Amino acid sequence: MKRGLASHLTPHPSRLAGFTLVELVAIIIIAGILAAVAGPRFFNAATFASRGYADQATGLLRYAQKLAIARHADVTVQVGGSGLSLCASAGNPCADVNPWPGPQGETPYRADAPGGVTLTGSAAAVSFDAQGRPSNGITLTISGDTVRTLTVEAETGYVY
Repeated sequence: MKRGLASHLTPHPSRLAGFTLVELVAIIIIAGILAAVAGPRFFNAATFASRGYADQATGLLRYAQKLAIARHADVTVQVGGSGLSLCASAGNPCADVNPWPGPQGETPYRADAPGGVTLTGSAAAVSFDAQGRPSNGITLTISGDTVRTLTVEAETGYVY
């Protein structure tokens, strides 16, 4: 009896079975290890609060620089223990009678640190002139689950 070429190309029935029990157990063990290591960091609210505040502070500093350029006026960001404030005057603390509005018109425009997050700065304030140049460089340290650092470059005002 002569066999055709097609009979040699069909897979053997035992090779169609799928995963072995050892492979499935190994995958379950790896998934358990990943869940034990990554789970607590993923479900920790302090991680999200700290990162969110760092993003909010970065946005406020960049907004202050753009506002100074758009308004052709000095804009000051005050650094306090509770957060950042956008001001028209360099006096510390920021007087609420003379604030700059936020991007949505909110007055005064502030970025308050959430619970469990602290803010410290290398200076009490940074002012941007009408060309967007800062009065001084500043470094902000945001402490929460980890320590994050924001920097305003003294020469260009670049915030990172």
